[in-house]
Amino acid sequence: MPRVSREQELKEKRPKRVPVAEANRNKLYIEGLDNKNFVYRWVNDIEGRLAAFVQGWWEFCDQNGESVGDGGVENSAGTSSKFVKGVGQGTKAYLMRIPRAFWEEDQERKEVDLKEREQAMKQVARNAADYGKLEIK
Repeated sequence: MPRVSREQELKEKRPKRVPVAEANRNKLYIEGLDNKNFVYRWVNDIEGRLAAFVQGWWEFCDQNGESVGDGGVENSAGTSSKFVKGVGQGTKAYLMRIPRAFWEEDQERKEVDLKEREQAMKQVARNAADYGKLEIK
């Protein structure tokens, strides 16, 4: 087996270089996530949103996108392994994930709710039409 030099070993482990001034760079993109089995999302730490996501079975991710912690956010800033980024105006966002099957179930539930709301709005519009004929296709 050929021996690899220390310099070559370090070069292979080095992360891909991304120019700082690249205009279209997505600063919230994380490479190497398990997008086949999980759906990932950045969640802002405002107005109880983190608690709502934890109740919905979303879990915090570490720097590699793996699950961490017990859901509590009150860790000391220097010791937390949760993946967190500043998103402006003092707000922090945490990388969270949920199994894809649960996410798809949530999307189906949201679709049913949306259709019910649309039907209710159409009914109100039909009932409120005092003149002419309202036809929604």
